[in-house]
Amino acid sequence: MPRAVHHAIDVSATPEACWKVLADLTTWPRWFPRAKWASSLNGDPDPWRIGGRFEIAFDFGIAVTVRPVVEELEPARKVRWVGSGFGITGNHSYTFGSHAPGLTRVTSHEEFSGPGALLMTARIRRMLDEEVHLSLERFRDLVETRH
Repeated sequence: MPRAVHHAIDVSATPEACWKVLADLTTWPRWFPRAKWASSLNGDPDPWRIGGRFEIAFDFGIAVTVRPVVEELEPARKVRWVGSGFGITGNHSYTFGSHAPGLTRVTSHEEFSGPGALLMTARIRRMLDEEVHLSLERFRDLVETRH
C-alpha cells in the first residue's frame, strides 16, 4: 500500500503565475525544503513535456539526487512526475485550481511505494508531511512576492 502526503494552500495569484514559479527549476531551493538545486536533465531545454526529465539534489544528511520523468502535464493546471531512489518510487503531482478571482488553490500530492516505502517510519512520514506543508507556504510566499 502506498504512503501518501497531501497538502493544499491558497495563493493570491493566477494559476499561470503559480505555474511560472514551479516551472522555473532555479526557484526550487528557495521553496522546496532540503533541495540544494534543481535543473533539467542533460541540458534538456524543456523538461516540462511528457517524457521530460529533470533532476533535484536533496540534502538529507547525505546527498540524494532524484531524476523524475514527467508523465502528465497541463501547464497551469496539473503536472505529475515519477522518480525513484533507494527502493522508493515517488509519484508526485501539483494541481492549480482557480476557485475565486485572483486566488489559486495549489495542491501537492505524493505517493511513495516500493520496498523502501515500507520502511518509512512514522517519524519519517511526519517529517515529509511537515516539509510538504512548509514547501507550499514558501511557494505561496514566493509567488505572491513576484505577482
